[in-house]
Amino acid sequence: MTYVSLLLFSIVLFELFALLGIGKDAMAIIARSQEAMRILRSPAIGDDEKETHMRRGSAEIFKATLRFTAKFVLIGAVLYLLFVLIVAVRPDLETPILESLVSPVVIVLLTAVTMCYAWARKALLPRR
Repeated sequence: MTYVSLLLFSIVLFELFALLGIGKDAMAIIARSQEAMRILRSPAIGDDEKETHMRRGSAEIFKATLRFTAKFVLIGAVLYLLFVLIVAVRPDLETPILESLVSPVVIVLLTAVTMCYAWARKALLPRR
């Protein structure tokens, strides 16, 4: 039952990452940072204009980072609530689950199973 619970955690984590668009947010932060560096290196743009771009860009990056962080906090809260629910139903699973979460073998196994789930999901579900 411990592994079923851990598999449920992994699938919920994967689905929340996909649903909330965490990858898109990360790419947006990277793109904005690269744009800021491009502007800083540009010899054609004056210092005052660079400063204006940097202020605007830093505000956008800050907002994107807050949104990214809020999504991670939400995912953590959902996973914690799932853990509390499982422990409420089966109190004997608390210690094995917590011990499994720090086991390298279990982490590798869950990663592999989640990757297989992601591959099967992509193969079976139509694109949105």
